[in-house]
Amino acid sequence: MAKQVKVLCWACDTENDPGEATCRRCGLSLGDMEPGGLENKVICPRCQNTSNAGSFFCYTCGKYFADVEEAKTGRKSKRKSGTPPASAPKAKVIMPGGAEITLTSAPVFIERSDFDSTLPHDILMAVSRQHVLVTYDRGRYYIEDYGRDGKGSTNHTKLNGVDIYHKKRKALKDGDKIELAGQPELTMTVSLPETQNRENAGETIGNRL
Repeated sequence: MAKQVKVLCWACDTENDPGEATCRRCGLSLGDMEPGGLENKVICPRCQNTSNAGSFFCYTCGKYFADVEEAKTGRKSKRKSGTPPASAPKAKVIMPGGAEITLTSAPVFIERSDFDSTLPHDILMAVSRQHVLVTYDRGRYYIEDYGRDGKGSTNHTKLNGVDIYHKKRKALKDGDKIELAGQPELTMTVSLPETQNRENAGETIGNRL
């Protein structure tokens, strides 16, 4: 009797039976994880639902999908799948109300629409569209104050109390605080996996030697 091939969840690496609709561990839909299923899909970092790879926003929650090449050059690029490679650590940004934005190897904009609409209008309007950009490179996550066309946000961004407006991208570590637009109500917390925390610690020690 042929052995059934397990379906591996990219979010938590759990093996699931082929007939299961959702991951038994994290609950993520497995419908698009069959061979070739994710090649034409983008997974939303905010709601985890899938949209077609050519989409510029999530069909479910409306989040804008980052396309760094187009944002920086003005030229449209062929959008790739939002599926992370197996080597990308699982990480997230925790929003003020407790919602989470999942970080993979794909670039992610954090913007006005990511925040709870119950916040006062003047506070929400202080956040730029595409306010900050989070990217993944060689095992580490980075943040950049982005704004319109990468020229910087209107009201700046602070990383652990330090303004990073018009500065190069900054490496993120577990527990970092990101404050947008000078508003304490718009403070987010970075949560990185233990493996990357060890790598960051080792790199920091190495730089001191």
